[in-house]
Amino acid sequence: MDASAARRRPEAHSAKSADSSTSYDGRDDVQIVTHSTAASISAAPWSFTPTDFLTLLGITLVAILVRCYKLSSPGEVVFDEVHFGKFAGKYLNGTYFYDLHPPLAKMMFAAAGKLAGYDGVFDFKSIGLNYAAAGVPYVGMRLMPALLGALTVPATYVTARACGYAVDTGVLAALLVCFENGLVTQSRLILLDSPLVFFTVLALTAWAVFWTKQREPFSCTWWFWLTATGAMMGCAASCKWVGLFLFPIIGLSTVSDLWAKIADRSLSPARWACHFLARAVGLLLVPLAVYVFWFQIHFALLSKTGSAAGMMTPEFQTTLAGGLNVSTDRDVFYGSEIRLRTTNARSGYLHSHAHLWQHSKGSGQQQVTIYGHADANNLWVVEPSFNRTIDESKGPVPVRGGEAIRLKHKITGKYLHSHDKRPAMTSSDTKFELSGYGFKDFAGDSNDDFTLEILAGDSRHPGSEEQLQAIYSRFRLIHRNLQCAMYNSRKKLPKWAFEQIEVNCMRNCMPRMSTWHVEFAQLPGAAAAAAAAAGQEGVPKAAYVPLGLWGKVLEYNQLMADSNAGLTGDHPFAARPQHWAWLRRGTAYWGGRGSFIYQLGNPLIWWGSLASVVLFMAVRALLFVLDKRRISPGLGGQRAKYFASAGFFTVAWICHYAPFFLMGRELFIHHMFPALWMGILVLAFTLDLFTARVPAVVRMSVYVAVAAAVLYAFQTFSYITYARPWTKDACVKAKWLSTWDFDCEHAIGGVRSTEPPLAPVAPVDQEVKVVPVDAMDTDADIAAEAEEDVDDIVELVEEAAVDVDDGVAAPEIGEPYAVIVEPVEQETVELVYVEPVYENPTVIKPPVASVAKGPESVAANLGQQNPNQMSTGSENPAEGHVEL
Repeated sequence: MDASAARRRPEAHSAKSADSSTSYDGRDDVQIVTHSTAASISAAPWSFTPTDFLTLLGITLVAILVRCYKLSSPGEVVFDEVHFGKFAGKYLNGTYFYDLHPPLAKMMFAAAGKLAGYDGVFDFKSIGLNYAAAGVPYVGMRLMPALLGALTVPATYVTARACGYAVDTGVLAALLVCFENGLVTQSRLILLDSPLVFFTVLALTAWAVFWTKQREPFSCTWWFWLTATGAMMGCAASCKWVGLFLFPIIGLSTVSDLWAKIADRSLSPARWACHFLARAVGLLLVPLAVYVFWFQIHFALLSKTGSAAGMMTPEFQTTLAGGLNVSTDRDVFYGSEIRLRTTNARSGYLHSHAHLWQHSKGSGQQQVTIYGHADANNLWVVEPSFNRTIDESKGPVPVRGGEAIRLKHKITGKYLHSHDKRPAMTSSDTKFELSGYGFKDFAGDSNDDFTLEILAGDSRHPGSEEQLQAIYSRFRLIHRNLQCAMYNSRKKLPKWAFEQIEVNCMRNCMPRMSTWHVEFAQLPGAAAAAAAAAGQEGVPKAAYVPLGLWGKVLEYNQLMADSNAGLTGDHPFAARPQHWAWLRRGTAYWGGRGSFIYQLGNPLIWWGSLASVVLFMAVRALLFVLDKRRISPGLGGQRAKYFASAGFFTVAWICHYAPFFLMGRELFIHHMFPALWMGILVLAFTLDLFTARVPAVVRMSVYVAVAAAVLYAFQTFSYITYARPWTKDACVKAKWLSTWDFDCEHAIGGVRSTEPPLAPVAPVDQEVKVVPVDAMDTDADIAAEAEEDVDDIVELVEEAAVDVDDGVAAPEIGEPYAVIVEPVEQETVELVYVEPVYENPTVIKPPVASVAKGPESVAANLGQQNPNQMSTGSENPAEGHVEL
């Protein structure tokens, strides 16, 4: 054997020990499990020491102070508190609502509100509503997420220690989490992400501690930490579906571990099977049970019907007190009056009214739409097709599948009709207008004919798949001439059609949106008498079967999936995932006079965690190549520990970040927070790697320098975290990136922070006009007003009611309108601020108006709004709430 071969042999042995399924690092006495997936972590048995307890106590107190500082500021509704505060109130009064997120976090806010004395009356209707004026105990409600956010700090310390790191690294990781501005901002408001991050952190903390118990499998502590991991996974998923991203990382870790155990010859197949079953129970069944349990509580609390109940199926609505209670004749006959309902969407009923289509490509015939509420205009009479007669000598004739029928609108007498005209909301050649057509003494024509195609029946009610039965038969109506199906487009019609839902006739459409059922059927008096005379007494009845727990959970989750998939708005502060990691921009939450809240993280932490994750992937790839060449650097004896711990959290970071690139829905930077926490741990572990072999004083100096830099950045951006007043100059200097679009005009010295004169400046008795913006011609009306007097003021106000001494104007909330004061008794007005009267708690501060100096500037002012007073950045179409 030559000398070079002899030198290579230890290197090969070192490489094997570093990357084998189980190895030991002598200096740290740490057992490391590192497989090719870099998805498993483990440490030698570890327990708290007195030092750990004292350290945890100290960092917990610091975290509580940081999260709870000025918790009462601002004393107004901020960002998505509009929605989640309102939902808490609905839990307290038991009124059903729908939200596209699971219920746990919202129920926690309801519990916090109940303990704080919230009665559920305040409706959180608009951003900027004053809490104190309405007597809302909002501080108590904000305290809950603040405490959860604070507890993530000691949990971070425990996670680092369980991964085998020293106290100083654990403290550094905890401080990085403690002074991360984005996490602080989110945890101080009534928002869902603080509970989400809390349970995500606890799940991974429990998993890290579970790995320290590998030498005592199936012991009580082993089972505790395994089931705790599963329970926290279930709670995270019960807050927001982002919590589901825990399953791939913990699943990869579990598969990697079980695969390694197969190679252990001391482990019998039966013992291996026990490990498999234990993990299946703890990491699959326990999370599922927790998830369903919280939904059961959710349904129990929301026992009364509400406005959002219409989004659910009739079977769901029947479970609510005061909800849908339908009892109808089961069999549908020719001559029956029926009400048709969409089956696979919650849009409502086939509807018509005495108003005509007004779109340019339409027929001008009577409108046929889908309407969300049951009324007399939803009733149709079933008749045989044009020029077809039926023999009713032996009594009413049942309607069967495959027959050609017509539907006659009971109120107006028009037949459901289709023809070669385009519908209102599309110009596709495969879609045709549905209308009501006919007049006195007109027998109709073949364009009124539809074929009844029964798709399915109810197996509990024989014959429902052949004969049309109310509730139990699912069917389509196919136009005989055009061969198109009556189709629910789910598109909202214009105001001239009362913003109801469009229904058209579509060729080659899928059954899902073209399936209908009869919800109500009855024979009118004469026909019913004829049926009785023919011996058809005791008419069978039909009713919806209420859903059980599993049925309600499945339906609710399907609706959440549909809502999330359809959430494709254009919010001005939405951001795509490729911009999150490097903190391209944040989100404006609230704006006041002299201060505002802008959701922006601590840039040093964001950039450092991103660099650490990228560095780990680069180092891992490089060492993989070097290992192939039998060159295996030991990284100062830290390779195994670094690969296991940083590798696990890098994979976790990827699992919580990469899926967002596949989503087309509207996203915001706060979706990055769980991945951010994982990146922070990778940053701490990377700093430990680089300082592991340097003198202790140098290592401590590096840690102190990093902490000092982070504290400096935290202080710099604390003004937009806590809504602290700051100067415009300081605000401008804080824009480290040009893409950070927080509005420094809110700062002291900015235009919006000054104390402008109220309008009017001097008492005047001129008329105050209020003109809806959509009724004004910006090129004519507004320009004419400006030409009349260049000092006229045209102010766009959104979501506000304005009170001006002798002229009170209160247009509908949410509708833009212009307030024109003629004239202002002041020769030069640089700024005008219209102060609302807070008698009505739904009034909020309007944006500040600019002075119109001419027709062009007046027209340009229309449509402007304050970017730091956004109405919402969330996602619930059911509750005016447009998130995961």
